[in-house]
Amino acid sequence: MNYLRQFQYNEEIIGRYVDVLNDHPESPELAKKLISHLLNALEIWVSRVEGRESQAETWQVHETSSLHKLNQKCHNAIFQLLEFGNLRKVHTYQNSKGETFSNTLDEVLTHLIIHSAHHRAQISAVWSEVGIEPPVCDFIFWARDKNR
Repeated sequence: MNYLRQFQYNEEIIGRYVDVLNDHPESPELAKKLISHLLNALEIWVSRVEGRESQAETWQVHETSSLHKLNQKCHNAIFQLLEFGNLRKVHTYQNSKGETFSNTLDEVLTHLIIHSAHHRAQISAVWSEVGIEPPVCDFIFWARDKNR
């Protein structure tokens, strides 16, 4: 499967999670914190690849009303990386502790997909515990629905 499809799926599914959060203002704060973190991570990693300062902090919590726009902004930047970036290019960056590491764009993109799925699962568990039904987020259902 190619990254374009993975990130098209990722953007749409995160959007569904934001919709549930908007529909349930009584959601536990942890759900809002995790959705914000998931989006922050996208911005942070894109900024590392682009060699610029991030516009987000790791655990910064955003207003619910801004999450769809942030989701779109982050994914648009990723789509640009997919179009013009080199998957084999090594990017050197500093993590939040100031430690220096190097990874290829391919490794960063793989991390982002896995990281997003990890936190969506946590959010789903939080919602399920309080009786809020999380969105269906299986890739295969998305692909069938979109006839892709």
